[in-house]
Amino acid sequence: MMLCVTTLLALGHASAFVAPSGLHAPQTRVRESFGFDFAESQAENTDFAILGERRLKEEFIRSYKPTATVLEGKPYPLFQEVQAKKLLSATVDAGVLGTLGDLGLGLADVEKLLPLVDESGILALVARNLPLAIIATGYLLVEPAPFLLPVLGTLLKVPSAVWTALAAAATAGEVYLVGFTDDSGLAAVLLLP
Repeated sequence: MMLCVTTLLALGHASAFVAPSGLHAPQTRVRESFGFDFAESQAENTDFAILGERRLKEEFIRSYKPTATVLEGKPYPLFQEVQAKKLLSATVDAGVLGTLGDLGLGLADVEKLLPLVDESGILALVARNLPLAIIATGYLLVEPAPFLLPVLGTLLKVPSAVWTALAAAATAGEVYLVGFTDDSGLAAVLLLP
């Protein structure tokens, strides 16, 4: 008799851990329209090859160009491009180094910044993301450098009084437009400098 009671108690406690068969978790269907009736159906106006984020990234982009993603494929040849574009000579020819020296910024000033860069952890961040850092440096600095270095050399030679006057004029225009007019269309243009 005691054996039957313990068996029934054990089975009763064990059934407490089994989910009832009639209850199921609700099925949530995720849609790009967020379930709104007024939203467009993506399936109607989007090519099936690019419909959905996974299909776009994993299938379409790789089928179009296998090295299209930023960190895959052949790495950016940073030093070869600097040498091929003769950027060091272009920096000297544009007068960037001479102008910076005339403005009082020399290698000794850059040397003072090195401990700050080391303490801030920027080098560790770059080391963890080295492929991205090389690609970003290559495409954002090295590629446009032949066009930007002469412009930078010219802009550095502009006296500081001109930059101060430009900043004052932009500030005065912004104060006027924000404070005295209701049209904010031109205010965005003055926010650029």
